[in-house]
Formats: sequence, C-alpha cells, structure tokens
Amino acid sequence: MANAVGGPSPVHPLHVSLFPSHIDGLIVLGARLNPQGEPGRVARLRLVHALNLWRGCNCRVYVLISGGCSQGSACSEARAMADWARRWVREHWGEEVSQSLKNCLILEEASLTTAASARHALPMVAARGSRTVGLVTDAVHIHRARFLFQRQFRHQGIRVHSLPARGLVRHYWRQRRILWLGKLALREGGAWLKVLGRVVLRRP
Repeated sequence: MANAVGGPSPVHPLHVSLFPSHIDGLIVLGARLNPQGEPGRVARLRLVHALNLWRGCNCRVYVLISGGCSQGSACSEARAMADWARRWVREHWGEEVSQSLKNCLILEEASLTTAASARHALPMVAARGSRTVGLVTDAVHIHRARFLFQRQFRHQGIRVHSLPARGLVRHYWRQRRILWLGKLALREGGAWLKVLGRVVLRRP
C-alpha cells in the first residue's frame, strides 16, 4: 500500500478489486504544497495511491487532479502534483508508463476548496461522457469529499466511488504528532459544520 511519505508502493491485487466493474476516471483532490512548491506529505499520499489504482486498472482511465493556486504560490496544486506524479512514475515504472500517464492527466486549476473542486470538476467529467468516477483523497477527508461530490454529480447521473488513501493518521500517530492530529480533527470537524450549515440553510 502507499505510505504517508509517498514512497514506492507496489501495485497490489487489492487495488484492482477496489474498482467498480466499470470506471471512467479518477479524481484526485489536491493538498497544500510545501514551501519549496512541491506536493507535501498529504498530497503525495493521495497521488501514490491514485497512481497504483491507475496502473492496476491497466492505465486505461483518465486522472483528473484538482487544486488551484493558494495565496503566494506561483504554481497550482494540480500542476505541481501532476509534475511530481510523472517523476514518480518515471522513477518506479519507467519512461513509457510516464508517457502514458501524461496522456491521461487532466488538470483542474481553479479550486481552493473541496466544494469548488466538485463544482469545477463536474463539467470536465461530464464532457467526457463519464458515468462512474473514483474519488481519491485521504481517509480522513473522504467522507466529506464524497458528500460534496455526490451532491454535484448526482444531477448528471454520475456515480462517485470512494477510493481513500489510508495511512496518514497512523503515520502521524507513530511520529507522536499529537498536536497535528488534533488540528486535523478540528479542521475537518469545522469543515463539516460549514457544509451541514449550508445544507440546512438552503432547505425550503
């Protein structure tokens, strides 16, 4: 399985079994870049998991990476993650597979929130006639992300399958990063409150 630092992760039969019988593409949600403008630990975790899924599916699906430019950054999360993904694939699987990935990549560079990713990804997915997509993020984020994507995609009849990357909490727990885990829980809890608040306010 992919580890939290984004190191080598072999394709495992489990990755293939996670796919529904027919899936058209993977949507990988962006995460904050580090001060060097490279994908951070969370982004690498998501990417390596998505790349294993992609290759386990015989490289036949597109990979849509979503994430805009945060304040002070000259490069979008999506573009930095795509560049890192191609380097990782070239290093571990070779140039030919890296070229195949390049042909499968789609970048959504306008979003700074999960809700915005769902809104902006929808027309890109619908334009390709997709009926089923896999949603890739970390296991902490996956429930809120799927909720938001389903609210957008169901109106187009597009099914969203959760394909979470695991290991983030375990990694930080082993590192005794308790404060970081607390911040993670508070941030995700606060984000859920905002989402549910908007849903209630929009009800007639």
